[in-house]
Amino acid sequence: MLIKTSRFLRWSSFLALVALLALAAACSSSPAASETTGEATGGPDSSGETAGSTDPVGEFVLTGEMGNDRLYHAAVKLPDGRIMVVGGRGKGVSEWPIIHQTSEIYDPATSEWTNTGVTNEDRQSPSIALLPDGKVLLAGGNDNRLELHKTAEIWDPATGEWSMIEKMLKLREQPASGVLPNGRVIIVGGKSKTFQQQAHAEIYDPVSGEWTLTAEMSIGRALHTATVLTDGRVLVTGGGKVDGPFYETAELYDPASDSWSLTGEMSTGRALHTASLLADGRVLVAGGAGKRDSAEVYDPATNAWSDAGVMSISRAEHAATLLSDGRVLMAGGVGRRQSADLYDPVTNTWQSAGDMIFDRYRFTASLLDDGRVLMVGGQSAIAETVLAETELYTP
Repeated sequence: MLIKTSRFLRWSSFLALVALLALAAACSSSPAASETTGEATGGPDSSGETAGSTDPVGEFVLTGEMGNDRLYHAAVKLPDGRIMVVGGRGKGVSEWPIIHQTSEIYDPATSEWTNTGVTNEDRQSPSIALLPDGKVLLAGGNDNRLELHKTAEIWDPATGEWSMIEKMLKLREQPASGVLPNGRVIIVGGKSKTFQQQAHAEIYDPVSGEWTLTAEMSIGRALHTATVLTDGRVLVTGGGKVDGPFYETAELYDPASDSWSLTGEMSTGRALHTASLLADGRVLVAGGAGKRDSAEVYDPATNAWSDAGVMSISRAEHAATLLSDGRVLMAGGVGRRQSADLYDPVTNTWQSAGDMIFDRYRFTASLLDDGRVLMVGGQSAIAETVLAETELYTP
């Protein structure tokens, strides 16, 4: 009863604060107020002029609450449309934070979370991937004392249990990963135990159960992105340290030749940004540490980058989701970010998608089969806590 009362009081206080902030915003809609915040009301088109509506498109509503509060967790969509979340950091009650070994599954049909198997290691920031047979691979991450894991394990939907598999070949913190067309999983870069950014990647083969090192990138990378293109190559963008420098470079990995090639430089250095594969095969890269509000698009057909305007605000450690209609939802980020933006690749413009119930960063966003987007966990600066609350965005 005490826990439920405490959560109710915290939630009531938060709603009151949101109401006050909304009232203040309504009373500060003059041009002078907009100049003070320094935030744009819409994204520019290719000519640099403001384009896109400022009226919010879509709605955020609360849905079921997880059993654990989580940030730096991993999420994956299962073949039946449910969403699994695993691990992550909780609030903690002592010198060291709690790192969860629990995993939970969200059912869109009931809006409820149910527990499934407990992982063998406690993991925050692990790599996760859905394998061709419906099993889930979880690899790496670190524990509550920030010790890196080389271990990996697999969740079996038939039993709901996790079992250990062969270890990775390298320790990796904050790598990037993706699933190749043949079902193998590539994990790229990341920091070593000595905080060195690593240039090599490794691939897990679910058929043989073995890990294999790949050729090395041109530089070591952490806090970067990896996007599997429609032709099976992997685009890796940016990276760097939390406080810089951030890398402008990007490169492509070709699994057929086990080789890397540079793809030219982005307009700015980026780390803790997002990269989204668009429906037409191009890749939208947006935001990043250092208050980046810009976005750009990589076209594999021309091997060139082009401007994609700016979001309404700068974003880092945010979430990007490709919607069913081809637009991309950008939500949250460090710095009390409740707002969300929509990018339209057809018009190359941005517009508001409204505000989330909570500000969030270090959270996950997953597209559901019905077109809604599930926002899970993360850190809230306004609520001053790690979130167990989840919410749904309806376009």
